[in-house]
Order: sequence, then C-alpha cells, then structure tokens
Amino acid sequence: MNKQLSPALRAEDTYALPVITDRFALSKERSQRSQPIMRKYEIASLLPCGDARTSHHLAPANGLFEATSSAFARDALIATPNGPIAVEDLLPGDVVDTVDGTPQALVWVSSTSYIPAQPQPNSTLTGLIRLVADGYSKAGAHCDLMLGPNARMLQEHPNLEKAIGVRSVLAPVRDLEDGYSAFFVSPPSRVKLFHLRLANHAAIYANGRAVETYHPGKGVEDQLGDNMRTLFLSLFPDIDSFADFGPLAYPLMSKDTLESLTRN
Repeated sequence: MNKQLSPALRAEDTYALPVITDRFALSKERSQRSQPIMRKYEIASLLPCGDARTSHHLAPANGLFEATSSAFARDALIATPNGPIAVEDLLPGDVVDTVDGTPQALVWVSSTSYIPAQPQPNSTLTGLIRLVADGYSKAGAHCDLMLGPNARMLQEHPNLEKAIGVRSVLAPVRDLEDGYSAFFVSPPSRVKLFHLRLANHAAIYANGRAVETYHPGKGVEDQLGDNMRTLFLSLFPDIDSFADFGPLAYPLMSKDTLESLTRN
C-alpha cells in the first residue's frame, strides 16, 4: 500500500485568518458585523484504491470545526497491534487497537495547531488538558497524556447500566478537570494537535487512556446551513454525507449528567 503523504504543514503555515464576508458594506452597521476567523486544517484520508491523500483546508476557528482536529497532542502514544505509535506517525491505513478488542484501520487523520499567542474569540482552543499518569487509566499508564479540550474519554460505571442500559459513555475531557489528576495547561509555544477516525466509531488507547475516535455526534447537520454543511463535509473527502459517519459506539454525556446517573 502506498501511503506516501505530502510534507506536513510548516509551523509558519498554520494560522488563523480573518475573512471579510461583507466587503461592500453599505452602512456602518453592516461594516461592523463580526468577521469569522479561519484556521488551517490538514487532512489525510484513505482513498478507495488504498492510497492516502493529503489536503489543506481553511475552515472556521470554532468548536464544531476545531473538534475535528484537536483531540490528541503530539507525542501521544496510540496502542496498535505492533505496539504503541506516536500519533503524529500514524497514517491512513494503519491499524490501531480499540477498547472493544477489534483492531481497525484508520481511514482519516487530521491536524491543526494550538497557538497560545493567537487567541481567537470563538475558538475552543484556549489551552490543553493534562492527565497525570494513572489518574484516569485502568491500564497502568506510566506517563502523562496531553489532550485538546474537545477530546472525549470513555467513562464506565456499573450504575449506568441500571440507569440507561449501557455501561460506558463518552464525556468531554474538559469536564474531567479537577486540578489534581486532570488540569488545564497553557503551553508556552505552538503544539500540533491531531484526531483520528475509523470506519466504525470506537474508543482507542492513548497512553493507556480510552479516548474516542472522531465522530461529530448526532444531529450536527441540522444545526448547519447548506454552505456550512458543505464546508464541513469537505474535511472528509472519503465520505459523502453525515450518515457515512455511522452510529456512535457509545452515548455522549456531560460530567454532570454522568454524576447524576451514577450517584448512589
């Protein structure tokens, strides 16, 4: 399989760009409308022939789009049948271990950059979450894990099965911040962030923690207009519609809801 990809974006090539949407404003009120901020995203996707294709995209610097590319910080070790591999070294077609025990091949790898010196008004990338060793791991993790605030982690509790019929759910890692085992950090320099997608939604192991692969969640398409829906799907060259993301492997749940359901 030929998985030769184009060179990664240089640091100076990843930035947020203001886009003027009302260039010929006829009034002061129109000219003062907010201008969306754009961010660069790099996408590597698996083609039907088995080759990998890399493309560069400009898309909004907001939560919906940033969540596509900001789960794992560089150097996160992803469990594979051949041993742990740094997330930045994974390519479409590589096989990773899943929590349910069925290895799957990556079909899509995305990346963007957290840039502390460039805060954006609608951006969710205001910092990263550091998980200390063994704080949220049942696998005996021996090193910390840095995740983007849009990552979701698998949470298990026996009371969940009694309450909603499932034993595991996915909760945003930012909800797990407690100042002890998970805490907010602001690195002093640029950090490359990544996300991974499989043909079937799953949770995978990063430094021993169970973290989900990318899925936009249910009902996202209903919140978007036609143009924004098209722009969003352009980040996924291997699919044609939101239905192609398939079902969620686990329900999505906030920490507050999780605690209310598992409280004795």
